[in-house]
Amino acid sequence: MTVAQLTLARPRKAPWRAAAAVVAALFVAGCGSSGGGRASATGTATPAGTAVAASASPSPSVATASPSPAPRPTAADRRRYAACADGTCEVYVPRPVRIKVRGGTLAVTKVRRDDSLDFKLTFSTGYEGSGTLKGTCGSVVTFYRAGGGAGFTGCPAAGVPVRPTPQPGAQHMQLVGWSADGAAVLRLVSG
Repeated sequence: MTVAQLTLARPRKAPWRAAAAVVAALFVAGCGSSGGGRASATGTATPAGTAVAASASPSPSVATASPSPAPRPTAADRRRYAACADGTCEVYVPRPVRIKVRGGTLAVTKVRRDDSLDFKLTFSTGYEGSGTLKGTCGSVVTFYRAGGGAGFTGCPAAGVPVRPTPQPGAQHMQLVGWSADGAAVLRLVSG
């Protein structure tokens, strides 16, 4: 399951500062897994949670194959956070870090190994957003530099992360997955 919890704030410099609204949104999109069933003694699949009758002495010709784990993603820019200066990169994030991005700064404030990461994105225009990214099916959180606001695109039908398409004025963030050593693989795409 993917969860992205976001909080947006308007610029502090605005004349309506006292009336500035804080918008909180919780987006939930499910990421299915193909490992929901199990094989019976005859090799046919049955839904998870369904009882399977098995004989006391299985035939020697029946082989059970254990599913191979999904490959762990890699980050093209490794831990070179300077590659994110233009807002587009793919980096490992094993612990809290500040990353300069086009028009602002991304602060990853907490990394929960193989689970989620907390972040705060602040633009030079005064707009900022913060939240938590969890799940690795390819959902995308989009922040808009100039006018504030954010968007969320849930998991694609295949449940496989698809690189976001650059949009003018937008900063996309995607938690692609977790490396073999438990670091978040974070993809940023700027337009």
